[in-house]
Amino acid sequence: MVSEDRRAHVKELQQELHRLFLRRRHNAIQLAKTIDPEIEPAAYSILFTLQREGAQRMTDISKHLGIGKPTLSRQLTTLAERGFITKKADPADGRAMVISLTEQGRSRLDAAQQERSERYLHMLEPWSEEDIMTLSGLLAKMNQTYAEYDDAGSAPAAAVQPKVA
Repeated sequence: MVSEDRRAHVKELQQELHRLFLRRRHNAIQLAKTIDPEIEPAAYSILFTLQREGAQRMTDISKHLGIGKPTLSRQLTTLAERGFITKKADPADGRAMVISLTEQGRSRLDAAQQERSERYLHMLEPWSEEDIMTLSGLLAKMNQTYAEYDDAGSAPAAAVQPKVA
């Protein structure tokens, strides 16, 4: 049985994560504008995925980001028109496209990320290195928990359904 205190703490965490995700959305808007005022915030996630994972098939990007192919296709068209990505036929399967960052895309993304890193350094100046490391470690643990939870398919029924007295 879950204690009421634990339930309240998880609810508080949920609210703080929601606030953080809203701030992340605002930051994504600003970051996208820094890269190019013509791209949407969702395009940043695509560029970041390509930067981190390397060239990817459209289906892999779609799965990784959890977005539909029509939305992804529209974003990729804009990114290609702006010169940030290339689309080439997959040598292993000519029907599929492999998406890659161009040098311009990589350069703009790197510059925007460097600017954001400087902003974080300034913003977190009052924090101790220990606090920064603690938060980073806890966020990594949260991301790992999400991944394990998602890989399992879902939570056990008892964890999902509240018990009725």
